[in-house]
Amino acid sequence: MKRKKLIMNAFILTFTTMMIGFVSTSFRVYLSNKIGSEGMGLYQLIMSIHIMTTTLAISGIRVTTTRLIAEELGRSNIKNIKSILAKAIFYSLLFSTTTFLLFYNFADIIALKWIGDSRAIIPIKILSCSLPFIGISACFHGYFYGMRKIIKSISSDIVEVGTMMIIIVSFMGICLPKGLNFTCTLIAVGTSLGNIASAIYFCILFLFEKKSGYKSGYSRNNKYSFFKIFSISFPIACSSYIQTGLKTVEDLLIPDALRKYGSSTASSLSIFGMIKGMALPILNFPSIFLASFSTLIIPEIAEANALNQHKRVIYMISKVFKFTLLIAVFASGLFMIFYNELGLAIYNDTQVGLMMKILAPLIPFMYLDRIVDGSLNALDYQMSTLKFNLIDMAVRIFLILYLIPKKGIEGFIIVLFAGTLLNASLSIHKLLKATNIHFRLFDWIIKPAFCITLASYCIKYSLPYINFNLHISIQIILTMALYLVLLIISGCITKKDILWFIEDFKAEPICVEWNDLSIYKRF
Repeated sequence: MKRKKLIMNAFILTFTTMMIGFVSTSFRVYLSNKIGSEGMGLYQLIMSIHIMTTTLAISGIRVTTTRLIAEELGRSNIKNIKSILAKAIFYSLLFSTTTFLLFYNFADIIALKWIGDSRAIIPIKILSCSLPFIGISACFHGYFYGMRKIIKSISSDIVEVGTMMIIIVSFMGICLPKGLNFTCTLIAVGTSLGNIASAIYFCILFLFEKKSGYKSGYSRNNKYSFFKIFSISFPIACSSYIQTGLKTVEDLLIPDALRKYGSSTASSLSIFGMIKGMALPILNFPSIFLASFSTLIIPEIAEANALNQHKRVIYMISKVFKFTLLIAVFASGLFMIFYNELGLAIYNDTQVGLMMKILAPLIPFMYLDRIVDGSLNALDYQMSTLKFNLIDMAVRIFLILYLIPKKGIEGFIIVLFAGTLLNASLSIHKLLKATNIHFRLFDWIIKPAFCITLASYCIKYSLPYINFNLHISIQIILTMALYLVLLIISGCITKKDILWFIEDFKAEPICVEWNDLSIYKRF
């Protein structure tokens, strides 16, 4: 029964992760088609500030709440769980309210000095008002994850995204003719109300849970004081502060560097929006399948590592490398060959399609870097991951300040290539060294690259030859099917690989302590 529940939770988490990723990407495409590349550039900068404020508001409490509640649940200490949740909410309100007051009152300076656009003032103020609700939601997310009630946590994400989309789509027709400042304000209102709706939904779920007669269990000494929670959360938060802060600085510096090159404010926002807000999200879209995959496999790697099962760790990470690269090489080849058709179909813009083609060679490195980072965290090398990310961002910031003012958009592309290749190379080298895995260049990259090239050109040029003009979506599905057939024929995918997925779910989960798995490091 326990195994069935575990599999069901894993399936639900995988399915909803993919669906939310698909809906979010589709909605971003909808926004870009409405507000254009300049609007996406401004939106991206505002959201960079919002992500930074959200990091400050949460300050590691979601991870801490998950960890502590999971530990107390294992001891059947329900009264301590309620105490932990109450103190976590107090902690989050302390940080989120402080962040709200700070950014609300200094929104003018942030918009004018950091972003360089007065149209960002009102959206920043509106988004800052939602920070206390984001903090509360983070606590409840941690609570329901710690209690193994994943469905309740995931359903709040659906409420949040659904509320945001309904509000923005409903009023877009009214705000769009009034200008970009009104449209960005609408997006901020929709995002904030989505966060508020999620927090209210969580409170209702928790109240109904209490009324449903959940057994309270016995209470031991309550060892989790506010300062204990602070001592766990704050070090986690500091790591997030550094990474998010540097990422925000990077985003803010790019339009400013483009202006120094000679571009106007509108042009610099358009370039930034086209690459960061339009091309890169589409290139990252296939990685939602990897996000679901890593959700399931990374805990397995952590478990095997905690139990000193080195051969099992090597076997699983080899499979992770292989399947990540099979998906990444497929996506890279697809965007390089169908770039023009995809640019027209998604954005009705061949320039964005050309940008996808230019950046497509980065896809294997981007996808692999994320999976490798997760694997390193699972193996307790999280400090190495942090170090590599900091080196990457420091190099990016230096190149932004040096290259973009001299080379413009070409400098921007060089920055993306240099940063991505550097981070991926450092992470991959560390993982290969830590596990002694043999990297199979021919089977994992060269053969799949040949398969996707052959499949893409066969579909792209053979169909028009026999007077079959199919929509690009049908062509992609046919290309995917032919790619899979070629992978099987070439031996890239074997029967053993397919059985690995099935057998992994059939195996009984091994009971280990949450502390042994370092579960809090993987969220």
